[in-house]
Amino acid sequence: MTHTDTLAQQQAAGLRALADMIEAHPEIPATYLDGFFGINVWNPKSAEEMAAIARAALKHGAKVEKDIGETLYNLTISWGPFKAKALGNRGAVCERVVTGTETVTRKVPDPSVVVPLVEVTEEVETVEWRCAPLLAADAEAVSA
Repeated sequence: MTHTDTLAQQQAAGLRALADMIEAHPEIPATYLDGFFGINVWNPKSAEEMAAIARAALKHGAKVEKDIGETLYNLTISWGPFKAKALGNRGAVCERVVTGTETVTRKVPDPSVVVPLVEVTEEVETVEWRCAPLLAADAEAVSA
């Protein structure tokens, strides 16, 4: 590695050195490279970045799985037991769509009394998150 190497070249060289170390020292368990954990490698800021990571991973023979939670949209990219992760914000990857409202009743503190609660009825948005398939526009990757 030289000082003129690009950041990507320097990072790849570092990962190769890590791979060499893991292979040379099987007595040291690489716990965070096994099973659930994996290495958090990317932090994409958009659906386009997430899709680019997924396409590149598929092109390089990886298995790509998505995990969409309350606030996160993550990809797990696997080559056998090795896992790398792209951890994204669901709001940056998916579109929040208000599908209507519903009336809910909940207990809230009565502002005129210190302890008791009062019931209030209010309109709240009902929403869903529409996360388009990352690779839908890429027929080659979708068939992979």
